[in-house]
Parts: sequence; structure tokens; C-alpha cells
Amino acid sequence: MLQYEGFIFFDNGIGLSESDSEKINEITPYESFFSIGISTKDFGNSIGYKCQGAKLCFDSNRFDIITRCKKEDYWRWKSIDNPKKNLTPHYSLESQKISEIWKTLEKIFVQPDERTKLVINQLNEVFFKTQFLTGTMIIIQGVNVKDFSYYYGTDKGNLSYIRNYIRFNTRHGDVRILRPHDTGFSTATSRIFEKEQGYTDDCKLSLWTVTGSLPLGYLENLTAGYPYLDKSPEIFKNPAQISRLLSFKGYSRYAKNIHVDGRNYCLILAIDGNRKVLDEHKELDRQGSNGKRSGIRLVDQRGTLICSQGVKICQYDQIYENSEMNDYEVLAGDNGKRHYIFIINGNFELVMNRNFITEDARILINSKKFLDQIKIFFDEARYKDPVFDQLIKRLKNEYTSQKKEIVVEQLESRKNGLQNRGRFIINGIKVNTEDKIKTIKIEQLVNKWFVEPDPGEEHWVGALYTLFAHLVSSESPYANFWIRPLTFSGVGIDSIATGNEQRPLDPKCLKTVEYKFDFPEEYFNHQLILTDQIICWQFDTSLQVDSEIEDCSEYFGKICYSNELDNLGYEIRALLNKGMN
Repeated sequence: MLQYEGFIFFDNGIGLSESDSEKINEITPYESFFSIGISTKDFGNSIGYKCQGAKLCFDSNRFDIITRCKKEDYWRWKSIDNPKKNLTPHYSLESQKISEIWKTLEKIFVQPDERTKLVINQLNEVFFKTQFLTGTMIIIQGVNVKDFSYYYGTDKGNLSYIRNYIRFNTRHGDVRILRPHDTGFSTATSRIFEKEQGYTDDCKLSLWTVTGSLPLGYLENLTAGYPYLDKSPEIFKNPAQISRLLSFKGYSRYAKNIHVDGRNYCLILAIDGNRKVLDEHKELDRQGSNGKRSGIRLVDQRGTLICSQGVKICQYDQIYENSEMNDYEVLAGDNGKRHYIFIINGNFELVMNRNFITEDARILINSKKFLDQIKIFFDEARYKDPVFDQLIKRLKNEYTSQKKEIVVEQLESRKNGLQNRGRFIINGIKVNTEDKIKTIKIEQLVNKWFVEPDPGEEHWVGALYTLFAHLVSSESPYANFWIRPLTFSGVGIDSIATGNEQRPLDPKCLKTVEYKFDFPEEYFNHQLILTDQIICWQFDTSLQVDSEIEDCSEYFGKICYSNELDNLGYEIRALLNKGMN
């Protein structure tokens, strides 16, 4: 609804019951809709068990919900003005019972214009008595979002942002729905995927759409399943036959189930040449499109993707950094990603904002047992279809010829750039004496310059910290914070350090240290409860007391400043899990 900058969602499901007899996990489905961290859903059986999606509805000027269950002869309605402010733990959620709900619906919209009337005229008495016998309708007005009409207007047809977001980024675009007749995937594999937990392709989803040929608008049915490109009807040249790989127009398909630790995972490989993708994914933005397409970027839909329960979560090229994947490391480069989608789908746990996997899931995917299965999958794909085999060979040849020149160029650039970076010298170490603070020179470091770390150089932050930890005197007022690292690793916790030089290897005296260029980040990528110190080159000094820091395992802590740190940092205390009540 462009007039009110809002939405009308409705489904013909079972409705949201308020009956105590329908409670699941000690809460009714109706109450669960309004609750945070409490759900009637179980992890693994459905998307949305963390109760976040529906809560986005509350960041609006007005929220209405209409629902009806099977044995009810009335609809139930609840309206909330300014829900973000008014929806408190003490707010009454009790709904009103309405027999002629279509009359109430007419009163919800104040002075509707011709665009709104086109929609609400469809939601009349006949609609409620024939099509909406059970289910839930959600009406939102005044959504707090910029450029509402650009992102959520439905008058752009195939270029509509919301239309393509549904297809590429939601459960309706389930990656396990292969549509083999159109896409070229194996029919047998498609039938195997249909048995996956949570798989469904019979849920119809429609979007109100206005086009030049249908200016009055209509409900457009969106095809279920991820929008894999259709197989090519024409004969194409394989990667070994074309002069420029960017002109590749061929395709190849391979998919299978794998089993790791008793769980099923779907691996899906869709090869579509760069030229084919550019020609057929006309709705996706690419360089130079200047926002004239849907706003969904083509580059975000290519390469290796992690999906959970059929929904695309994030790109993930890190698997190619492991030795098990050396034969396929060329797939991580931009030249490779132009030509394929490789999907790893499983029942992965996700961080709170659902845009990345948790640390446990990351460790599993990068484990040898999981990577060995991916390696076998790629090997089988090369054997079964020469297109993928020739693509890998062509990418390797081009990579080998370019690698030396690229490495030399990057190295020279870094060398030349050092003179333009920030530098410092160490004049000495301050120590407390009986009557004053004294500076002691370190002869080995006199007049020696150090280059300041740049973003991404966490290893250099760790190296500097290790050096300084060996120089700081035990008399320093900050000696407690300069614990001496004993190990350094690029996997897992960065360092194990000792805080007691009398018993340096005593497990009770060892602490864990993480190095960052700056802190905090969007979320801390390790577990806060297992980390004793976080060392960063720069940190946000504007954070207020009790500001929250979240980690990869959905724990968060609160910032506390102390006199001991004296503006050099802060402590993170009161660690709690976001799922705790």
C-alpha cells in the first residue's frame, strides 16, 4: 500500500489460537506472535523459531491483526497504534471478536485513495466468506523504512525489489526446489530433496502487482523455489572452445545429499556461464545499472552460498582456504564466481540477525569430514559432466598465468605504500619508582620505526602486543593487562597467554586473547564466555555504559568502564544468552 507506506499480508492457514488448550512451549500461537525469544516452533522443524521476523511489523505507525481458527464462527481483531512504543510487557493483547470483519477493515484505512481502494475492494464480504475462512491477516501502516516506494512498490513488474527479494532470499525461494524439467537438474535427486525436513513446494504465494497492461492490479502467483536459470535450449561452446571465458553461455547441473554426523545436507551446483547469467538475470543489478533494476545485486547471487532449511543466508568462500579444497580454490576468485552457484544447505544454526552461521556451524563446514564430502561432490561433478571439468581447467590456466604478475604487483604496492602509513617509535617504558614515574629506554628499539596496523592486519596487532608484553615492567600500573602470549594461531582463539610468570604453564594461570584491528564489530566472531582479553588497535570510545556487545553464539555482555583501565578500554560483563527469559 503505497499510500500508507505499508503492507497487507494474509494467509489461509490455521490461524493464531488464543485458547489455553492450544498452548505449545507454554504459550499460545497468538501470544507467541507478539513475544520475543518465546516460540511455539521447534528448531529444525521450521524457519522462524527465534521469533524475529514478525517483530519487524512493530516498527510502524499502526499494526492490525485479524485471525480466525477452524472451530471459530467469528474473526478476532487487534489494533495497536505506535506498537514500537506501546507494545510493552503489560500491554493487553486480548483481541475483539468480530462477525462482520469486512466492515472493520473499511474503517482501518482513513481516506483511501484510488490505489488503496483497488486493494481493499478485493477484501470484501465475499472474500472473507469464501476465501478467508481461516488464517491470519496482518496490516501495517507507516513502516519505518526509507524509499518505501522504491523497495516495496509493485508497479515495476519483474524489476520489483520485493518480488525478487521473496524469490532469492525467503523460504518461498527454497533452494531445494529444483524444478528439474525447466532447470536441467536430475529428477531423481529432486525427488530425494522433496523428502527433506521442512520441504514444501505446494504453498502458493501471491503478490499484488500493477503493470501497464493491468493498471487495476492483480494477485500474481510467484513460482516456489530458488530462481535457478532454465537449461539452455541451444548448443553452446564449452569453456575450452571460447576465446574469452566471460563469453561463456553454457550450463551444467549436479546435486546430491550427503550425510555428516547423522544429519543430511544438500549440495547443489548450478553452472551458468557469465554471458548466460547477464542475458537471463535481467532483474538483478550489476555494475553500471544505476538502480534501474530490482535493487537485488547479481554479485550476491553467485559463488558459494550457505543456506539453512532452504533459505539463502550468506556467501561463504572460506571453504576454499582449506587444504582439502586446493583443487578447487579457483572457485573463490571473482573470475570463477561469475559462472556458478554452489549451495550448501543444511539445518545450520544462525547468529541472531540471521545473516551468518554460528561459530559451531562454521567449524563443522570447515571440518575435514565435511570438506572431504564436498571434494568428492566436486570430483563426481567433473566426472559426470565435462562442462564443469573444462571450466575448472580453464580457470586454473588463467589463474596460473595471472597469479605471478598479480602477486608481484600487490607486493610492490604494499612496499611502496608503507612510507605513507602511520608510524611510531618507542621512546621507552614507564615504570613506577618510589618517588616518581621513570622512563627506561630499550636500547634495542632506539630510533627504530614501527608501522601502524591497517584494517585486516589483526596478526600485526597480535605481534605488537606480544612484543610490548615482553617489555612492560611488573611495576607498570597496567602490568595486569600485558599478559605474555605463549601461542599464536590463525584458527580458533588467537593466543593463549600466561598471567603468572611464577607458574607460566599452570592451566589455572592461562588466559585466552583475541586480536582485532578495531572493536566492537557488528558482532564478536568468537565466544565471549571463552575469551579473557580482546586486544585492538582502536576501539569505539563513544559507547555508553551498559551498551551491548553480541558474539557469534548469541551471547551478549554489557560494557563497563573502570578506573583501572583509565580510558584504555572497557570490561564486558553480565554475559547472557539472548534466548534466556
